[in-house]
Amino acid sequence: MMFGLTALNVMDRQVLSVLVEPVKGEFGLSDAEMGILMGNAFAFAHVIAMVPVGRLADVGNRRNVIVVGLFLWSLLTTLTGASRAYWHLFAARVGVGACETVGSGPAQSLLSDYFPAERRGTALSIHASGGTVGAMLGFAIGGVLADAIGWRWTFVCFGVPGIALAALLAMTVREPPRGVVDGLVAEERAPSLGEAFRFLARLRSFRHIVIAGSLNSFANWALLSWAAAAMMRGHGLSAAEAGSRIAVSVTLFSALGLIAAGLLTDRLGRRDVRWYLWVPAIASFTAFPFLAAFLLLPDPKVAFLVAIPGAFVNSMWVGTFNASIQLLARPRMRATAASLFVLVTSGLIGQGLGPAFVGVLSDRLSSSYGADSLRYALAIAIATSLGAALHSVLAARTLAEDRPSIHPDPEII
Repeated sequence: MMFGLTALNVMDRQVLSVLVEPVKGEFGLSDAEMGILMGNAFAFAHVIAMVPVGRLADVGNRRNVIVVGLFLWSLLTTLTGASRAYWHLFAARVGVGACETVGSGPAQSLLSDYFPAERRGTALSIHASGGTVGAMLGFAIGGVLADAIGWRWTFVCFGVPGIALAALLAMTVREPPRGVVDGLVAEERAPSLGEAFRFLARLRSFRHIVIAGSLNSFANWALLSWAAAAMMRGHGLSAAEAGSRIAVSVTLFSALGLIAAGLLTDRLGRRDVRWYLWVPAIASFTAFPFLAAFLLLPDPKVAFLVAIPGAFVNSMWVGTFNASIQLLARPRMRATAASLFVLVTSGLIGQGLGPAFVGVLSDRLSSSYGADSLRYALAIAIATSLGAALHSVLAARTLAEDRPSIHPDPEII
């Protein structure tokens, strides 16, 4: 159920990247305006709502919080198709951004009370892989629907399934007790936001995970938001061709790599918990040269083949970082911790800055590189994954000593 939730979460935000050209053409927008629409409009509300929604999940029923958020964002996605002006699109994306916060902190906290630590890397990687599957479906189905029925009805087709899933989730998923699978005694009351922030900020591993996640998220959101448009401009592909090729070469293999990372880190983590961060460090360092080649090679057939190994390792950090955050947080601050992580990494840095940065840089490079300016701008943006590899290694140094489960005193955990 959480896999489906995440798939729809990313489908509904990702479909706009496939619809860049028709939306841009109808409203007469620049790349910078489209970058703001794909990034800042969504991230603005995401940032504001993320931590309050996480806090609500820590003090209340997480299942119910998720159901309400899923229903509302799906309804807003459907209504996006009725937009008649740029500000209509902007307002709809703001609403979707606020409601989609339920797919991160509350969902991760719920899963952490279904799966113990030694299985959590796999569970949270499967959960996170829904995002790459959602991106794949967004590219593949979005491009086909855009060509067949237009961008407006494409939004309707993407919004309706989430309304049905909200009803199914409400009928089938229960709210589990907190901390039991880890043998922890959860506090009777959830720590205040200030207490949670101070607790997490003291952890050196948490600080480095946030920095590494921010750099990785910046690269990933830049790539996901602009890859289809870059391939269409650089290689003369249609929306359907670009979407379907990216769906297979990039997002499908990202999903496979994400699940592989969860299985691998759970296996290696039984011997040394630092593997939850060493694996994504190696993956982030390896991804950059392959994805840069994907963007810059002149032959599209070769480019999409080279993208496969880069995509396989590119998202390995997502589930393992989430599992590490859940290892570090107390039972009644897990949703808040996950929400804070996503707020900074995805809301402020990743989707908040990545797409807009690429759009502005592409506009500046267009006088020199023409239709290829977007590809060069993307190649520059994804280089931040190299810095993420460094901070993953630094975070691993103190992960074991920072996790609260090593303390037997319930007052500490």
